[in-house]
Amino acid sequence: MRPGLLLISHAYAALENRKKLQVLAAHFDLVCVTSTIEQRTILGRPSSDFDNDTDEPARSYQLIRLPRCGSSDTTFRYSGLAAVMRSRRFDVILVENEPWAFICWQTRFWKSLLQRHALFGEFTWENVERPGWKGFILACIYRAMTMTTDFIIAGNQAAAKLVQRRGARSNNVLVAPQLGVDLTNHQPASPAERRELRKAQGLPEDAFIIGYCGRLTEEKGLKDLLQACDELGNVHLAILGSGKLEAWLKEKSQSRPWLHALPPRPHFEIPNFLRCLNVFVLGSKPVRTMQLCWEEQFGHVLIEAMACGVTTLGSSSGAIPEVIGHDEAIFPHGDAKALVDRIRHVMNGANLAQSQLAHTRTLYTHDAVAAQWATFIQKQLAA
Repeated sequence: MRPGLLLISHAYAALENRKKLQVLAAHFDLVCVTSTIEQRTILGRPSSDFDNDTDEPARSYQLIRLPRCGSSDTTFRYSGLAAVMRSRRFDVILVENEPWAFICWQTRFWKSLLQRHALFGEFTWENVERPGWKGFILACIYRAMTMTTDFIIAGNQAAAKLVQRRGARSNNVLVAPQLGVDLTNHQPASPAERRELRKAQGLPEDAFIIGYCGRLTEEKGLKDLLQACDELGNVHLAILGSGKLEAWLKEKSQSRPWLHALPPRPHFEIPNFLRCLNVFVLGSKPVRTMQLCWEEQFGHVLIEAMACGVTTLGSSSGAIPEVIGHDEAIFPHGDAKALVDRIRHVMNGANLAQSQLAHTRTLYTHDAVAAQWATFIQKQLAA
């Protein structure tokens, strides 16, 4: 008999992310609580592009949608969560969010009243120590979190070390991704397919194309990427997404015919963009201010690009080196010259794509991620 797992996360409002749940349900009697379908904009696109119920007939788990009370991803709570917890007995309750998020403490409260026998776990990505008074307050929250949590899944090595510094035991902490990648729509393109995909997206068919997709913000290293392409010459740069640097990119493209600023697209269209590229670059840089304290926590687009057979380069920021897993694909964050050297290495014949593809197929499929989670949680149950 499969253990009963209640998984609580707003991440599974996204249709693409629920592919992991389908695999996880082979290991658990799974109930997932996520958000109701909302009318808002995500990366410049309507939320309906990301969230719908077209997968409902094929689900092997129960999906319960609850309304969010609160605006941001860390300050909301779910209306109706107590009723879900009263509905049946669960063996494990797992919530995905940062340790200070309201939903984690709401879940912990109702679990302590209604599901006392169940193991309680959290998934966290947070990988930096905050400065000043925020750091002091968060240190106290982390200590309370580790004292009242049976196990923790950390999205990167730094997150695991952070919770262990605050009292978590190493045998109760797993380092594993939150989500995997679907190999049915993320796969390498043949030369002929690549030309057709480029033609459909308005990109030159035979050029050497470097690309990026995601949030268009300063901390993603886009200015360093543009500087590197300026120096390289004879390359095209395709950037797809939405964010604060959108107007800046459009302005730069006026004097650079090789720069293609593409509008955001639904998630299911991203693989075909990635399959157009020769090289994908994620050049994230850490930010340390009282307003924003951030370092790349995983970079899911890295495994998407590698699964598409695209040579993938990343900066030394945060979890990027451990996700890519190849030292020769890493450059110091903020160092455009080092990025130029890495790209030239690829242009001169270095073949990283095949080993990166194999790395992704071994570690980062939905099957692989779900198996890591299941093995760890079942071990916690048996302890």
